[in-house]
Amino acid sequence: MEKGKIKDFLIASKDETSNATIESDMLPAVIEEVADFVVSEGTAEIIGVLVGAFAPRINGIRLNYKQNSFERRVTNALTLMVQKIEVMEANYSMLIEEIQEKFRGIYAEWLLNNLEEEKQQGKVSYHVNGFINLMNNEANDNLMLMFFNTINQITELDIDVLSLYNRNSQEDVISLCNRYNLKIEQVVVIKEKLERLGLIYSKNEEQRDSNIDAIVDYLNKVDKEQMKSKPKGVKLPNIKKPNRSTSYAITSLGRDYLKVISD
Repeated sequence: MEKGKIKDFLIASKDETSNATIESDMLPAVIEEVADFVVSEGTAEIIGVLVGAFAPRINGIRLNYKQNSFERRVTNALTLMVQKIEVMEANYSMLIEEIQEKFRGIYAEWLLNNLEEEKQQGKVSYHVNGFINLMNNEANDNLMLMFFNTINQITELDIDVLSLYNRNSQEDVISLCNRYNLKIEQVVVIKEKLERLGLIYSKNEEQRDSNIDAIVDYLNKVDKEQMKSKPKGVKLPNIKKPNRSTSYAITSLGRDYLKVISD
């Protein structure tokens, strides 16, 4: 695989803004520091997509608050990518050409679109971690869209609540409420949201479903016995009453999601 300096790849790009960016004093310091880092062309192109977000500056367009905020998120993302450049390069090198093209093209653009819509700077690391951790040959459009759409719908607080169900969680709901100055009722609303997204499930509903299955099975057995000339008694099923307060557990999707967005 052809390799070279990130700066060389950017300057060689057909996009004129890339050349202007690399020579501009507007270029984030993080790229200046890594400009001579030797990586594959694909990895350099992924970084180039993010660098291209600074084009409005170079073109002389007056920045508004939204653009300033967007650039801060992109700079943060670039910093994180540079910190993980060896991991990203290793993941990218294992991809087949078809998937490589996706990650240096449309998936990088989707990442940039997400960063543009993101309101919380603290979530930028989750976007970048997910992008890099999903860089494997099983990646596809639906999987990537599911990731990006979900991360757009949840907040840092939502992620912290979801993390409570992680086996390695060092926090409980009381300490989380104290940290965010929340009421338990507010946490309940967040849990209901996470349930709708399929990241956690209601153990109460699971118990109700189990009870219904047991009752149906019991009635079927009773019906079969009644059709016999000498019916036998059927043992009543063990029906457990669900708790009054709803309790939840993390789904496999939720567990995988936490893994994808983590370092």
